Amino acid sequence: MSTFLAPIHSWMFAKIQAQDALTSQLAALAVEKGWLAQAEAAAFQHEETRALPELVGGDIHGGLSALIEAAETRYVELAGRLLNGHDERLDDLKTAAYAFGQKHAAAPDSEPQACYQALQDVLLDGMPCDGVNVVTDPSAGQFSWERRFDVHGERWAAQGRSAAEYNALRRQVMAGVLADTRYAVATSDDQHYTLVAQA
Repeated sequence: MSTFLAPIHSWMFAKIQAQDALTSQLAALAVEKGWLAQAEAAAFQHEETRALPELVGGDIHGGLSALIEAAETRYVELAGRLLNGHDERLDDLKTAAYAFGQKHAAAPDSEPQACYQALQDVLLDGMPCDGVNVVTDPSAGQFSWERRFDVHGERWAAQGRSAAEYNALRRQVMAGVLADTRYAVATSDDQHYTLVAQA
C-alpha cells in the first residue's frame, strides 16, 4: 500500500478520535455518577496528541487498523466495566450518547446525503475497505443504507454484553447528530436504515 496520506486517511483518523471522545464522555459520566474513581476512568480516556503520520509510520492501513482496534477496545471494555451487574445504567449511558451526538450535530438545513455523511463522520465501522455501510437508495425521499455485517457484536459478547446494547447507544448517537435537522433514522433491525423526514 502507498505511504501517501490521502484525505480518506485523515477522515478515518477523525472517526477514531470521535470514538475515543465518546468513550471519554461516558467515562466522565461514570466518575460524576460515582461508578468509577477518576483514576479508574483515566484508563479509558484517550486523547491522541500525535499527528497521524507519526502514528502510522510507513504502514497506513496497518497503523489505522491498530488505532481502530485500540479505540473499539477502550469503548467495549468501559461498557463492560459499567454495565456488568448494573444493567440499569444503560439509560444514563444512552442519554450521554445522545448528548455526544448533539456535539457533532448536522446543520439544520442538511438534506439526506449531508445527514448520512454527518453520521458516517462519527460512527466507526472498521476500515472503508471493509465495506460495512452501503447506500442502497440515494434518492432524497427514501435515502437508505445497509450495514452489511456487524463488526461490534462479538466484542460486546466477549465483555458479557450484547450487540443490542451497542446498537441502543449507536441509535442515540445518531439521533443526537440529527437532532437539529428535519430527519430521523428509522430501522427495524439495526442493519437496514432509512432517513425519514419529520413533520
